[in-house]
Amino acid sequence: MSIAAEWSVFWLNVFVYALLVPVRMQVDVWLPDACFDPNRWWFRTRDWERDGDVYRDRLRIDRWKDRLPTVTSLNRFSKRRLAGNDQPYLERFVLETCRAESNHVRAILSVVVMQLWTPPGVWVICFVLAFSGNLPFILIQRHNRPRLQRALERIAGRTLPRSGEPDLQFA
Repeated sequence: MSIAAEWSVFWLNVFVYALLVPVRMQVDVWLPDACFDPNRWWFRTRDWERDGDVYRDRLRIDRWKDRLPTVTSLNRFSKRRLAGNDQPYLERFVLETCRAESNHVRAILSVVVMQLWTPPGVWVICFVLAFSGNLPFILIQRHNRPRLQRALERIAGRTLPRSGEPDLQFA
């Protein structure tokens, strides 16, 4: 294949990839929230991540994450900054970090399929671009989710007993 033809395939892949962005976003809205359960194996924090602290300590993620663009999902939930601190909002935020991580992983995987029609050298370029373009966003979700979950645990620890239930702390 000539170099011109290889570059044509590269630009075709860029076009296909760009078309898939809104498709993936729409699929995210259609998928039930249960698909993005933070307790699922894929989304759970690993021991080596140290509740997300590894990203702060090793990658200094807290210094650069706010400089990256944030796209509000089609369900109109913004992850740019916290807009509340109540339990339902934080639970939704955790779910949305799973949704975003899934979207970015699927963005990388969509390039894997392009191997079917792309010359190996061009495909490697496409894969490296997709991987390096999506990895920072995956890391941000994996950094933020455990922090949000710790906040939820603190809220749950402060919950007062419902009326009619004994307060075990003072019994």
